[in-house]
Amino acid sequence: MTHDFPIYNLSNYLIFKITILVLMLVLFLIISSAPAI
Repeated sequence: MTHDFPIYNLSNYLIFKITILVLMLVLFLIISSAPAI
């Protein structure tokens, strides 16, 4: 049962990292498009 935890934590870390990257991309798009508004 203990062998499932590293994989679970790794998947959570990857999901968290991807979520941060997506949020940064969205913020970048909003900032870059702000002058056009």
